[in-house]
Amino acid sequence: MAESSVVVGVFENVDQARQAYDRLRAEGFGADYVSLANPQEMRRPQLGMKYLTEAGIPDEEARFYAQEFSEGHALITVRVAGLPPTSARKAVALLQEQGAYDAHTGRERRGPYAPNIRTEQPSPFFDLTYPEDLAQPATNQPSPQSEEGRSE
Repeated sequence: MAESSVVVGVFENVDQARQAYDRLRAEGFGADYVSLANPQEMRRPQLGMKYLTEAGIPDEEARFYAQEFSEGHALITVRVAGLPPTSARKAVALLQEQGAYDAHTGRERRGPYAPNIRTEQPSPFFDLTYPEDLAQPATNQPSPQSEEGRSE
């Protein structure tokens, strides 16, 4: 099984996807780590394989997600590369709680969700909005949980 640096949640209901996105953001996952692809809001509801594989999603999973998207299902992606494993598990749990499925569980929601995530690799993405974060190695960046544990 190929490893992935991105956790993906597929939602048959767009409102559920929006709630999941909002919940991830409220739990401390930044806009540079979480995205929502809603086929109903895109001019051309098509998500290319090249985009998905370049994002760190293995080919066989990318085909599944592209098909789901073309059928009108919203996708949430969470970049986990460079995050602590506990943060990646938290993202997986939040997606599942909100009703998501992935390429491993399928629409029947059977099997393990995101069993092949890999957090120790550096992220393949760049976010020029936050240049101070780009200057730090991924292992030194604050995790979503680190904000919770700080005392004033």
